[in-house]
Amino acid sequence: MESASYAPELSFQGRTVLVTGSGRNLGRAILLEFAARGANVIINARANRDEAEEVRVAAEGLGARAIVVMGDAGEAEVIAEMKERAEGTFGRVDIYVSNAARRFIKSFWDTTDEDWNYYLNQQLTASWRLAKAFAPAMRDAGWGRIIHMNGPDGYKGRWDRIPHTAAKAGLRTLTTSLAEGLGEFGITVNDVNPGVSDTERDPTTHPMFHDKAFVDRLMARIPIRRPTALEEVAFACAFLASPRAGAITGTIIHVDGGLDRLG
Repeated sequence: MESASYAPELSFQGRTVLVTGSGRNLGRAILLEFAARGANVIINARANRDEAEEVRVAAEGLGARAIVVMGDAGEAEVIAEMKERAEGTFGRVDIYVSNAARRFIKSFWDTTDEDWNYYLNQQLTASWRLAKAFAPAMRDAGWGRIIHMNGPDGYKGRWDRIPHTAAKAGLRTLTTSLAEGLGEFGITVNDVNPGVSDTERDPTTHPMFHDKAFVDRLMARIPIRRPTALEEVAFACAFLASPRAGAITGTIIHVDGGLDRLG
């Protein structure tokens, strides 16, 4: 193999990257990872424009061109606006990360049809709509990267998160189905599973993470004995989007410290 094949390939200069739910936490870290590596970036946040604008400023500080598209990524009109703005500003989207997700904890007995429809729409139907919006241009260009943020709930199920876990399980099948059909066009489709990540959690939806005894028990189940850093998940996304990851598709990258799989 010629030495030129070993040239660094984690630069995304000239590529355009969309990350849904990138106003804070994991989405923000992923978007800034790509911004730092030369990509044009599209920031999406559901409601907090101040946060989104802070991410834009941070991305531009890293040398990236950046735009903000506000709105719930589960809504068809928001995805249509993302497409219109992306194409008008950058030409097309080369890489997208379907990350937007709202947290949900409610027992089966209390879960309503509205809960079921909302979470399936936001986490599964949204990813379908993103593919319909952006895969055609990737196909025409002969190159693209699609990354779905999944998680352990989608593989194991949870009594207190049934719409969320059903959506994530469906997302896994969507990933493999898209990977099968899009591969011939140079497009890869993969899941990233961050496990327990080092993120801010609302005490009203995740009170257990504000209980030290619970957190200590949870950390004891993780072989590396700590949460996954957001930057570690972001780097996994950059790796999957790189040219030399072109033979990796339909798979899952677990960035979870070995939670529930080792030992």
